[in-house]
Amino acid sequence: PSTPPPDAYSQIADNQLNKLERGKDAGLYNQIINVCEQIFDDPEQIRKFSTIISTTDGTRFCTPVPGKEPQKVFWSWSPEGFTRIEANFPYPTS
Repeated sequence: PSTPPPDAYSQIADNQLNKLERGKDAGLYNQIINVCEQIFDDPEQIRKFSTIISTTDGTRFCTPVPGKEPQKVFWSWSPEGFTRIEANFPYPTS
């Protein structure tokens, strides 16, 4: 699989993932990264397992992180093939 371009993660998602990477739950971080990689590899397939949310910025998808419920990855995908990870929820504040 190809590496996503640097802007494939929003600043919010990038900050969240950096904090999780430095946190105590390596399993959560790894599971979220796995879901992100699956989204980049095959967004058409992954969106079938996602909740669709309409926002003022367009359609967004919310994909569960297996084994880490209620954790979800919030992402966008355009018909032109651009995929971007927007955030992950719920996001721990401590």
